[in-house]
Amino acid sequence: MHASPRLPRRLAIAFGALAACALLGQQAQAQDWPSKSIKLVAPSAPGGPPDAYARAIADLMGKELGQAIVVENSQAVGGMVAAQALTRAEPDGYSLLVGTTGMLTITPHANSKARYTLNDFTPLCEGVGAGLVLASHPSVGKGDFGQLKQWIAAQNPPPTYSSFSPGSPAHFLGHQFSEALKVPMTHVPYRSSPPQVTDMLAGVAPMGFVQIATAAPHIKAGKLSAYATTAPERTVELPNVPTVAELGLPQLQTTVWFGLIGPKGLPPAVAERLIAAHRKALASPEFRTRMVASGLTPSGDRCGAAFKTVMEQDSKRWAGVVKATGFQAD
Repeated sequence: MHASPRLPRRLAIAFGALAACALLGQQAQAQDWPSKSIKLVAPSAPGGPPDAYARAIADLMGKELGQAIVVENSQAVGGMVAAQALTRAEPDGYSLLVGTTGMLTITPHANSKARYTLNDFTPLCEGVGAGLVLASHPSVGKGDFGQLKQWIAAQNPPPTYSSFSPGSPAHFLGHQFSEALKVPMTHVPYRSSPPQVTDMLAGVAPMGFVQIATAAPHIKAGKLSAYATTAPERTVELPNVPTVAELGLPQLQTTVWFGLIGPKGLPPAVAERLIAAHRKALASPEFRTRMVASGLTPSGDRCGAAFKTVMEQDSKRWAGVVKATGFQAD
């Protein structure tokens, strides 16, 4: 018995019909979306930089989309728990996450318990970026980089440096700084920026790389000393503080970003609406005002594929740094 030559054609028609139905279903879903509130998880404590960004876009995007965007905080394991939860969420546009440099481009290389890669998410838009600042308690130095190096060299045993999370950019920048000075400093990690800065103010943690948004008010008040920022250019918040490149340490140049991501498989039409709402939020004077007040700089127009490229480039860089240090969080 010979197969009917019409069978392949019938199969093609059937598959075409199924694809058309699926497309129509996605379009209908996008037209109805959002029909309820949207959850946005911020991987920090309330008041932290990711939280400030999350609440600003939640307010502005919620108005644009006609539904409330509810911010929830989850800082466990530097955001890894929140990221893994998003991989299990329905890709329906009602579960979103503030993705960070550390969570998305470092943790997968530095923690074997991280069961995700960049391919497990839908990149929507980069939102804000900021450098870090190398700071210390004033007893260490008054902001002169040469003085800081002399203090480090004179300590026996070598001093410690702090970071706002193990496996964070601040952690690995401290390691690279230690290597550059050829001094084996010991890393002391904190769970987030606020407790790190609290201990630096008390002199418990003598120095470290800190988020500018958290440290700037204390630097301006003279309660912390600043030596360098890691951004490509001097920052608006700390215009008198040189960059690491100016001090001959270009390998420490780093911009930490926060952006909006969704689960893998997010319907394209829903993703497009989220991107459009995010772009409108970023263009608003209110967003810029709120971010500058938080020590953050609104990013350029990097959404979708452009945002994914940023993540892939950073992932490649940090994979090499993590491998060189031999660090594993577990």
